[in-house]
Amino acid sequence: MSAGQPVAWRNAWTMLALLILGQIAMSSSSYLWGPLAPFLVAELSVNKAQFGAVQSAFYVVGALMAVPAGVLADRFDGRWLLLACLLAMAIPLAFLSRANTLLAVTVLAGLCGLGNGAINQVGARGVLHWFPLQRRATAMGLRQTGNMLGAALAAAALPGLAQWLGWRTAVLLVAAGAGLAAVLSGLFYRERPVDLASAPAPTRPGLKAVAGQLFRNRPFVRLLLLAPFIAYAQIAMTTFFVLFLTDRQGIAAAAAGSLLSGALLAAALGRVAWGAIADRFFVHSRSRCLAVVMALTALAAAALALSPRGGPLILPALVGLLYGFCAMGWQGLLMIVIAESVGIAVTGTAVGLLINVAWGGFVLGPVAFGALADGLGYSTAWASVATVSALCALALWLAAPVSDAAS
Repeated sequence: MSAGQPVAWRNAWTMLALLILGQIAMSSSSYLWGPLAPFLVAELSVNKAQFGAVQSAFYVVGALMAVPAGVLADRFDGRWLLLACLLAMAIPLAFLSRANTLLAVTVLAGLCGLGNGAINQVGARGVLHWFPLQRRATAMGLRQTGNMLGAALAAAALPGLAQWLGWRTAVLLVAAGAGLAAVLSGLFYRERPVDLASAPAPTRPGLKAVAGQLFRNRPFVRLLLLAPFIAYAQIAMTTFFVLFLTDRQGIAAAAAGSLLSGALLAAALGRVAWGAIADRFFVHSRSRCLAVVMALTALAAAALALSPRGGPLILPALVGLLYGFCAMGWQGLLMIVIAESVGIAVTGTAVGLLINVAWGGFVLGPVAFGALADGLGYSTAWASVATVSALCALALWLAAPVSDAAS
């Protein structure tokens, strides 16, 4: 068989499965901070705002990496970029398992952001290459389930592993998983063969032309400006839900991790469901689908703000499911809106820019939420999330509909 001839397993669904696997490994690494928060806070003797700064370091580096990684994704083979992303997560995590100071943990957390800042660009471009217009939002949602499945795995397994083996061994196991995913990606992932493409590859414009194209696109700019505030709702949950349950509600760390795991599994379902809903009902105005997502997020955050101290376990469990389904179910939908609004040729750059801006919420959000929780209490912190989410919902609903998707 010639080098250019596709083999049987190189089809859209196989490549999507590999992208999902890579995303699971990446997100189990990216979301370990929340489940391990009680152990890290206790050993490092830090307050909530300082712990939030560790998470922020992770997203600062990821944000700085996002645009360069997007440019690379538009120009180079996705297989090697996917391999590099996963290794860039696995190696710092291995060193993190030996860290003893807040400074070392913060620096290594930042280095972990290198890989996490690039993987979405590779995945978004892969989905647009392999899937037709009518299936893209659903396929992107499926790919994004890897994010929440990995996060749910971390939430369910890490607190118990940390109690049993210690948090350092738990982190080392996560690093090994990322390394294994890197090897599998390098061996089996491929970009769509040229002879399967429906049209010749588009000419890639220079960076100046790309920037002009993106910033003249009003729907793109609008979503870009809202992205950090949408991200704030997600990062508040993943970073502080376990601490909220243990500190304020008096729930054991393992049980709290299980509730977070349930919320993350609901998020995985939400990413598929919202993609399917967008494909079915919001093809010409997917920003309004995002408005519905954020309105329900505001409702869930308000419920957490009003939850009674030491109330029955069922209440945070049910609210966590709704919160996860909505507040962490938006990424695939937002990425497909962004990607379709600019076209395949600059998808990597556009998604990289989106991540760069959205991660402002991931960087500042943990510090802001932690400071509010330390100073005014968790009720005020969750109320801030509810307010921001409600304003985002209003802005998205009133905005002009997004134009027909670009092929």
